[in-house]
Amino acid sequence: MKKVFSYSLFEPKVLPQHRFWDTKKNDKNRYWYNIPTISIVNEALFPEYENIFYVSKNIWNNPVSEVFDICSNIECRTIDKDYDLTEPAIWRMMPLWNLDVDILCTRDLDSLPSIEEYYFLKEFEKSDCLVGTLRSHENHYGLSCRMLAGLSSFKANKIPFEIKGPNYYFYEVNKLDRYGSDQELLIRTFTTNEEFTKNYFLDCKIHKQKNSQDFACNNFSIKEYEIENQKQEIFDLIKNKTNSEWLGQPCDSRGELLKEILKMNSEIKEKIINNKFLKEFYKV
Repeated sequence: MKKVFSYSLFEPKVLPQHRFWDTKKNDKNRYWYNIPTISIVNEALFPEYENIFYVSKNIWNNPVSEVFDICSNIECRTIDKDYDLTEPAIWRMMPLWNLDVDILCTRDLDSLPSIEEYYFLKEFEKSDCLVGTLRSHENHYGLSCRMLAGLSSFKANKIPFEIKGPNYYFYEVNKLDRYGSDQELLIRTFTTNEEFTKNYFLDCKIHKQKNSQDFACNNFSIKEYEIENQKQEIFDLIKNKTNSEWLGQPCDSRGELLKEILKMNSEIKEKIINNKFLKEFYKV
């Protein structure tokens, strides 16, 4: 079974001033901060998942891109397309049309996983649902936040073609030149067919979100699964060091948290420490 965590990385051309909740909205490098941490914790927490990054060609001009020579479990796929705002965030949806992909999880680079995400994925994988999302912030509710582009999962090769459309659908046909175009397209595609959602959509509200969905779907209330001690320790470490209050909350794992995470992977630790630029950038 092929399982994929899919991310997008691109150089910002306009900084998102509307993100009032985001203390790093003016930091153009913020999406680089968690890459070594994501590489290591994903390998430890979700070893059966591959990590695919869909990247714009201009990211290779950033000296921090040397980190991809170090994180060997990340596969980068360069997309040579022009963009104005956050349209490249749609690229992480590309595995939806790969018939070899059984589970696709679209994720953000500026946040880290929580134990609730682990429990949700266990439930989603064994369920009959084909699409699922986690909603963790109090604003993750209503038509614009029915599902989160960075917290959604798909059984890619089982979703009917009449629901997801052709493989050029998300970027070429319905491209929206505005912030949040990826999330808007997901919501339009996967939450507006009532027959589909009531049978195949799995919703999970956690942390600060208390509202049920405003459309017919299946619901999952977090329950604990058996988890290895090492995984529990990693989730506890992430929570304590980032002080995250909700899943998907932007964070910067450089410095103290990354120092702890690097203890889990001596190869990556050695390579970062021996790279003067990356050692300084990642504050280790």
